[in-house]
Amino acid sequence: MKIHLLALTLACFTLLGCSENDVQDSEAPQASGPVEIDEMPPMIEMDGHPEHGPHGGELVELGKEAFHIEVMHGTGAVAMYVLDGSATQPVAIEADKLTVSLKHDGKVKSFELPADPQAEDASGKSSRFASANTEMDQWLEAEAEGAVIVQIEGKSYTGKISHDHDHDH
Repeated sequence: MKIHLLALTLACFTLLGCSENDVQDSEAPQASGPVEIDEMPPMIEMDGHPEHGPHGGELVELGKEAFHIEVMHGTGAVAMYVLDGSATQPVAIEADKLTVSLKHDGKVKSFELPADPQAEDASGKSSRFASANTEMDQWLEAEAEGAVIVQIEGKSYTGKISHDHDHDH
């Protein structure tokens, strides 16, 4: 019985002229060589997010990768951007400031960065926090370590600011 069924199937393909090419969608694009990429993708670390934030700054992890803070300094001012878990997209939050505690040369000091909303942030929210405090900028440039504390969606997050150049968390 199996032999008859196989013979019947082969006969149908032979008589009808059905081929593998007829089964494929004739509208489907066909590959015509190697794919060219205009630019290299950002460096991705093993934990699944870029090595640096979208502005090129150091990343601070919040809540086991729930969010990130991108730290920008070295211009006489400091800016911190709240980013999503992938550290690629801004997250506008309702906080009116971020608090940063730093330790440098045996001294400990707290700094506040007021909200500085970006154009795309919803009204009453901010994904950027900035300060023109030159002392904070100098401390960060001198590789001061510490923590940033922020409220996101009613939950307090603390991220460690360090300058481990092998891994920026």
